[in-house]
Formats: sequence, structure tokens, C-alpha cells
Amino acid sequence: MAGLKLQTKSADKILYGIKFPWDDKTALIQMLGLQAASSTTNTRASSAVNLKQGVLHTSGSRAETFVVDSYWTIGDKIHDGLKKAVEQDAAIGIWRMDFNEATLDAEGKVKSVPAEFGMAKPNGLPETEAVNNLLHANITYNIDGNTQDGVLDVAELDPQLLADGLKMFDFAHNTDIGGTTATNTDNGTNTNPQAGK
Repeated sequence: MAGLKLQTKSADKILYGIKFPWDDKTALIQMLGLQAASSTTNTRASSAVNLKQGVLHTSGSRAETFVVDSYWTIGDKIHDGLKKAVEQDAAIGIWRMDFNEATLDAEGKVKSVPAEFGMAKPNGLPETEAVNNLLHANITYNIDGNTQDGVLDVAELDPQLLADGLKMFDFAHNTDIGGTTATNTDNGTNTNPQAGK
């Protein structure tokens, strides 16, 4: 077994993106929720023909699926879009991006990423409501036809996909944290003279 090389890739760097048919053409590819486990299938149909000499197996067309376990944030428009797609039996655009093989620029930032694209119909929107856990759905996306290989430029991706998909947060400076509304936390004194009247 000397010289045997196994394929090693980080599953954390494989992300799925989505775009709905009602989105604007200039809209960027968004992340398909916060993703946990994901997988693909690429199977060929098979049929058996009974001959006098025995059974002959013939191959049919290929069928592909993407399976993504997505966790939803509050007010997630992707969740609402998927619900609409299921209700309307609409096909959505879905990308499987492999950041293990991303091309980097001179500063070490992602420049482009290889991807597989397909039009797919989600098989439903099952909500998993585990006690003391986040709402999520494990959805199978049935690809119409076959996926196509290509390359996505980083300008085509929503910036949040890179920030929240590959890492939960970017580095923050002091001005990145905090709100604009003033809150009195000095000594708990009431700053509203009308309160309590």
C-alpha cells in the first residue's frame, strides 16, 4: 500500500449557495442557511432484463441530489423563500462550492471558487423542533437534469457567505460593536422625568 494517497478535504469548507427565481438578476448568491452536515448523491438508474442465459443489467439516466442540514436565523429570508418554493413547486438555483480548492489573491483572500450548479426542487421544508435546540431542516434538493461544473468569482457571492460560512465572525474593531441608542448605565437613575407619573 506504499504510495497510496487518499483524498483529504475539509467538509467545513464545502458550502451551498442558493438563488430563487423571483430574485433580481443582480442579486448575489446567498448561503443556504447556517449549514451542518451535507452530502450529495449521484446515482444511475438500473433495470434488469431477464434473458434465457441469465439476467442482464442495463444502466439508465443519472439522478443527483444535494442534501443540506440548514439552521435558520431569526427572520431568515432563505427559510421563507424555500417555503414559497415548496408551495409553488418552483425550481431554485443551487451551488455546491468547494473552498478547499479556492483560488486566492496576493493578499490571501478568496478570489474564486470551483462550484457545481444545478436547478433543483426542494423535497419539502421539514422543521426539526428538538427540545432546547435550534430550529433546522434537513432538506433534499432533487437536481433537474445534471449539475454543471464551473467557477464562481467572489464578486458573485454575498459577503456574509464568506464571513458566516467559512468562519462565524470576522475580526472586529471597537467601532464594529455597539449600537446608536444611548443607554444610561451609570447608577440606574431614571433619566425620563415622565416615567412613573
